Amino acid sequence: MRLSVVFSIILIGFTAIVSQIVFTRELLIVFCGNELSIAFILAGWLIGGFLGSYTAGSISDRLRNRVSIFGICQIALAILLPMTIVVIRSLRIIINVTPGEIVPIFPVAIASLIALLPVCATLGFMFSLGARIHEPELKLGAIRIGEVYMLEAVGAILGGVTASFILIRFLSPVQIMGLLGFVTIVASLSLIRSFPGEKLSKPMSFIALLLLAVIAGLWLSGGWNVIERYSLDRGWRGSQLIASKNSIYGNVAIIKKDLQFSIFDNGLRLYTVPDKPTAEEAVHFALLEHPDPKKVLLIGGGAGGLVGEISKHPVERIDYVELDPLIITMSKKYITGGSRNELAGPKVNIIYEDGRRYIRTSKEKYDVVIINIGDPYTAQMNRFYTFEFYRLTRSIMNKGGVLSFGLGASESYVGDELANFLRSIFATLAEAFPDVKVIPGETAYFLASNKEGLLTYNYNVLMNRAKDRNIDLRYVREYYLTSRMSPELIAYTENIVKGGIDIRVNRDFNPAAYYYGVTAWAARFKDSLLSKVLKNVSEKKIGLFAISVFGAILISGFMCTAKARTIKAAATLSVLVNGYSQMSFQIIILLAFQMIYGFMYYKLGIILTAFMVGIAIGSVLAIKVFGRWDAFRRRFVLIILEVCLCSYPFLLFGALNFLSGPHGEFINWLGPNVIFIILPVLSGGLGGFIFPVASGLCLSGEDQRGKTAGANYGRDLLGACLGSVLTGVVLIPVLGIFKTCLLIAVLNFVVLAVLIIGAIII
Repeated sequence: MRLSVVFSIILIGFTAIVSQIVFTRELLIVFCGNELSIAFILAGWLIGGFLGSYTAGSISDRLRNRVSIFGICQIALAILLPMTIVVIRSLRIIINVTPGEIVPIFPVAIASLIALLPVCATLGFMFSLGARIHEPELKLGAIRIGEVYMLEAVGAILGGVTASFILIRFLSPVQIMGLLGFVTIVASLSLIRSFPGEKLSKPMSFIALLLLAVIAGLWLSGGWNVIERYSLDRGWRGSQLIASKNSIYGNVAIIKKDLQFSIFDNGLRLYTVPDKPTAEEAVHFALLEHPDPKKVLLIGGGAGGLVGEISKHPVERIDYVELDPLIITMSKKYITGGSRNELAGPKVNIIYEDGRRYIRTSKEKYDVVIINIGDPYTAQMNRFYTFEFYRLTRSIMNKGGVLSFGLGASESYVGDELANFLRSIFATLAEAFPDVKVIPGETAYFLASNKEGLLTYNYNVLMNRAKDRNIDLRYVREYYLTSRMSPELIAYTENIVKGGIDIRVNRDFNPAAYYYGVTAWAARFKDSLLSKVLKNVSEKKIGLFAISVFGAILISGFMCTAKARTIKAAATLSVLVNGYSQMSFQIIILLAFQMIYGFMYYKLGIILTAFMVGIAIGSVLAIKVFGRWDAFRRRFVLIILEVCLCSYPFLLFGALNFLSGPHGEFINWLGPNVIFIILPVLSGGLGGFIFPVASGLCLSGEDQRGKTAGANYGRDLLGACLGSVLTGVVLIPVLGIFKTCLLIAVLNFVVLAVLIIGAIII
């Protein structure tokens, strides 16, 4: 066994997971933190890997100078990694969108694929080629394939841990890619010199040494910092970038345009200062609806002037909850003026915690709760607009308390997609509160009270309260409210939000508002394919389509039986569906974590790493016992694994349903730190075990090892690509998490049936 080969294969997994974590975080910033884009980011990653793997698989068994070609790939990778960061940060220019602007879904998909394709295709090519150059001793081809799969997973584990706990905390993305490039070149030199007999070894060594000197020079001269700043400026072109910093929760950037500062969190604009009209609206509608507010809870936006507006009322306490301390730190450091001083007021208590978790665990009672986080177009935002959240919020409100939040709308015309979105929010709010009203406008303000009859549309009442409290208002005044709360406009708005049929209530694991919101978002763009798909997709249509697919799989299984090719075909199908299922589970786990805890960006690398831990464990177990099995036992074990895969979706949903409920401190700690680590480990373990077993059943001969490894790795990635897009974009928004899990379970039951048919026939 040549250690240089083993190290190079481990480095494939290490590089893949580190770059995947960093690239995904960077792309989320470009796409304004929308988790929907994760499906397309992962799909782009998988398509690139599929193309590279399948290409290498088709030619690797016939290639000469395989080691040199592998070394060439490593050298190319060292150049591509930092270039990809620059390309990702330039995507706004390429697709012609401004910072903070919502990106249409088609450009999201294409941009993700274009940015990731070179790196992913290279990594996929190296995996298949690695299965051919990895020859530690005379072993079965299936075991060698399994060993490469396992070594890659080990590298991914090391990379995930290193990236999550060290690299992203202390190095910039460009520096991380530069460091990866340096290690990759060292591995290339070691590999090439271990095989001096190949023709290309000498010129490749010279090129590798030259590139190594260039990378080292960039470190010594501070060149990586120059590239980092250049790429950041390109990403915010058109505005003056004041500062951009990363925390464990995401990227916080401050830009200046004219005399205004805007704060961005993961590419999404949080607030602009000064912006007096927005700040007044967000605060005074809610506080004037309450006859005597004393304790106020504000979730989000406090540094944007809201705390100062709340302080104008005779309140006794303002609890301002913000998840990321970096938002407050950078606001205080770079933004001077009133907003900065207001946060230091004696009544203000800043709490650094997830807003939903604070509400779930708080023992305080509030008169007014103001949510200022933006529309629920993402899973992170949607969790603040569900029935479960409203029920929690009601439990911390005093009798006669008021809840308020604003959503993007329109005074004059509301299209069908936006109307359904607003109706879903209103229906959800009305299920939790007895009194709900909506103040019309370009931003519609939803008000809810736990006391019926408290809220009013009578602006004279509100203005009298403002005068009694001696509040100085510039915008929310008589002339403004006369128009904003006119009887005609109120009637038009209420007719919209109370209309419609079969409008779904928004729930944690059945995110109807997420579905309506994504549909409304997509409808903003002319001839949006996503909007057309989502508007025409229903549970019934998905069910009919699934039945057709399942039937086709069963019929194909019977046809293969007649031709005595059942086991190989079933094993091939198992690889494809295993890839689909594993990626679907990853999407479900990531979105569920976001829905429950709200800081998936922080745990992204850890969850992906946990999945790779499972793959490594499953692969090791398969490698240890595969050589001792005869053909019958291999088929039997694959059937047992498929039974486990059928059962996993029910375990997954049961765990998620348990964690979403109210619990004490121990369970609240156990969920994100233990259970959400175990779930992907179990899933990955099944996938890691299935891949080498199924590959062994597909292997026709030892001389076909590279071809089989490439083809099956390609099938695995193709299935994963389908799982990423279908589950993330269609199934979860339309069906919710439970029915999506059920559908995946049924799909695997069908594969199980084909495997059993083959085992009986053979």
